[in-house]
Amino acid sequence: MTAGKRDAAGEKNARSGAAARIVAASFFMQLGFQATYFVGIIGCATYVLDADAFAVSGMVLVLNMALVVAGLAAGPLIDAVGPRRTLLFSLALMSAAGLAGWLLPVSYPLLYVVAALLGSLFGLSTTAMDAYPRFVSADDRFLLRANSLVSSAASVAVVAGPALGGLIVSAFPTQADFAVLAFAPLPALALVRATGEKVVPNRSQAAANGDPDAAPGAPAAGEADGAPALASAGFWSSLAEGVRATFANKSLRLLFLVGFLGFFAYGAFDSLESLFYRDVLHASAQWMGWLSAIVGVGGTAGSLLAMRVPAKRLSVTLLSAMLLVTGVGSMIYVGTGSIAWACVGQLVTGLGFGAMGPIRTTLTQRYASFEQVGRVISVMRVGMNSAGTLPLLVAPFLADAFGVQAVLFSASAMVAVIAAGFVVGTSRGRHSGDGVPTGRG
Repeated sequence: MTAGKRDAAGEKNARSGAAARIVAASFFMQLGFQATYFVGIIGCATYVLDADAFAVSGMVLVLNMALVVAGLAAGPLIDAVGPRRTLLFSLALMSAAGLAGWLLPVSYPLLYVVAALLGSLFGLSTTAMDAYPRFVSADDRFLLRANSLVSSAASVAVVAGPALGGLIVSAFPTQADFAVLAFAPLPALALVRATGEKVVPNRSQAAANGDPDAAPGAPAAGEADGAPALASAGFWSSLAEGVRATFANKSLRLLFLVGFLGFFAYGAFDSLESLFYRDVLHASAQWMGWLSAIVGVGGTAGSLLAMRVPAKRLSVTLLSAMLLVTGVGSMIYVGTGSIAWACVGQLVTGLGFGAMGPIRTTLTQRYASFEQVGRVISVMRVGMNSAGTLPLLVAPFLADAFGVQAVLFSASAMVAVIAAGFVVGTSRGRHSGDGVPTGRG
């Protein structure tokens, strides 16, 4: 074997090892959140404190607002210090939040504080996790595979987290579920600590500025230790630059609109879904875990199927088609009072969501320039997370007027209609990257 082939094989093995650690870290990070959000926070509110729709909506609103604000801040932070440092910080605090939720007496103030912390830290962590593969390699095949496996890990956590939560609350008080959030981030911390970043945004930026010696992937001056240099621009100007980069490019703008409009109606689920379990399905708290786990089964299958899609076939039309699958699945999920049909609906919904994640992330990484990838991913996530805020404010009033099930079914149908419109519209006019650098190198 020649030296060149040995180097190529060594580089491939290094990338594979880094990807494996990122995937495993994503699983543990998601496990803590998925076990705690629905079964822990909303479960304690609904079954321990006997909360009504307004109380649950307020709690979810706090979490969502924290998620949006932290997601917005995550982009400039990631582009300045890298996803590794961002994750080390957020995972450590996530574990501390779990300890507080587990050991302190259950009350509305405690649940609101934990919800705010969990939303903030999850916003930072998921944005950093989405950006991490692009800090390892720019190769399209690697990115699609890594993004699909990260999404698969999240989907497995959607199975394992609520199922673990369901097991815990079937044997112990509901508050004991927070123990998962306390311990799950710890192995993720160790994995992230062991995973260095191979390239940093400043390198490709130097190449873009015309330095012939600063080829993409080569260390920039002063970066021999592999750590990204801090951004010289202020936070707000850096954030504004990411917003401009997103909306100035046709492809990124379209990706944002699919995420925002497609996820708009799903905000109703956050405030009403636990009431659907209790009042329509007449299911116990354990079913909050079991049915959520079924979504994860479908999500795992969807993300693994996405990994088999050729990179050249990735498009907004395909992304919109997967959103349509989630809409139809949700209609099946909430369309009856049968737990059996709810299981079928959750499986179909998970399939669509599982495929959407890696497709959306890979397209974003493809069209965003490397020095702005953290901020663009941040804007995309903020769009999806903020989309559900308005429905949170009106869903309790609509539920009082029309009933929980009617509101959830209407929201699901709205998602399906919006997705169908995007499928038709984007299939008529396939778009290009508008000449925006892809950051390949």
